[in-house]
Amino acid sequence: MNETPSNPAHLSKHRLEALIDGIFAVVMTLLVIDLRLPERARDLDEAGVRRALVDLLPNFESWVISFLVLAIFWVANHRLYSHVRQIDSKLIRFTMLMLAGASLLPFAAAVNAQSSTQIGQIVYGAVLVTMGLALLLMWRHIYRNPELCVHPVDAHTWHAACVRASGMMLISLLTIPLAYALPGKANIAFGLMFLVRPVAEHIATRMQKPAPLLIDEEPEAPSQPA
Repeated sequence: MNETPSNPAHLSKHRLEALIDGIFAVVMTLLVIDLRLPERARDLDEAGVRRALVDLLPNFESWVISFLVLAIFWVANHRLYSHVRQIDSKLIRFTMLMLAGASLLPFAAAVNAQSSTQIGQIVYGAVLVTMGLALLLMWRHIYRNPELCVHPVDAHTWHAACVRASGMMLISLLTIPLAYALPGKANIAFGLMFLVRPVAEHIATRMQKPAPLLIDEEPEAPSQPA
């Protein structure tokens, strides 16, 4: 049985959405802090600047991945909150968990860029798994509590959201053993992020299809009125 949501007047959906947008904007901006030349760069010749830029490639790679990850999660939050009419304390807690993960991403990205060991990948993967798990809990909560929604989340949307969030978490976990097998190359697994959405839509659509009739089965004839 669904719980009756508690929504005191001070719990505003629009203020929570504004907080989400603000934190994502700040975090996306903070990611670029590690993309800077050393202070001695002004004294370098052209070859030295070129070498300094090459040294920044791991930071740039980490920035690209982290920016795309944040963009994916921001779109996912926008999609989720388009269903929401009012919020309750549980939805706020799950949202704050996701925002906590997002706020740690610049730190995790810096560790990931500076360390090609499993530890660096574990730190980065742990943050992304936290965000994915929080997003999954948010979707489950509004799916199970349609009274919170402007329009209830249908089964297709719920299944697609599950696959997308689970896919992001699995990709993040996959990078950890890859960091051991391919030091410094584990981030290539994040290229799979671009497959998550089409795969999620395909799986959700397949789950919605009715089971086919067996060859020897025939549809029941409509009963005739007496």
